[in-house]
Amino acid sequence: MKNTFSILAGILFALGYVPYIRAILRRQIKPAKASWIIWGTLDTITLAGMIAKHSVNGQILGAFIGVWIVIILTLKRGTPGWTLLDKFCLAGAALGIILWKASGDPVLGIMTSLIVVFLGSVPTFVSAWKDPSRENKLAWTLYWISCIFAFLGIPKWTLQDAGQPIDFLFIESIMMCILYVRPKLSAH
Repeated sequence: MKNTFSILAGILFALGYVPYIRAILRRQIKPAKASWIIWGTLDTITLAGMIAKHSVNGQILGAFIGVWIVIILTLKRGTPGWTLLDKFCLAGAALGIILWKASGDPVLGIMTSLIVVFLGSVPTFVSAWKDPSRENKLAWTLYWISCIFAFLGIPKWTLQDAGQPIDFLFIESIMMCILYVRPKLSAH
């Protein structure tokens, strides 16, 4: 059953990119460039670490494929310029890479990358908080549902198996609150 959840998580995460990419191409949203570059870089590191530890799941595969397509589009159509927060988060991503290389431990690399993935989400959280219409609700909802399946599909409660699904679930849950709850709060 856990394999089924992992496969569903990967499919749903990949499907979440479809409305997101469509919204970018239609210029309906302007993704935060720094977040996507950080996510792409660190998803790549996380995937490499998970491959090294034989703990790859469907969600990280779906994330890896979709994130690089979004990065290419975001470089052309995302929010222009680099804020101080963007630069800080990119420096954190670089630190994650350095720590893994220095230690040589894939689990340390995975954990460092996941911490920085969360920090790299901050520009998107801030952007969506200021204007939730900058993000695609359907895409983020599919990502969140994928996270539920990935969480249910965790095969072992080890850092290499559980860290990435828990980190993604936490990030997507924050986005759900920003996109669905925050607009209702500001309406009152």
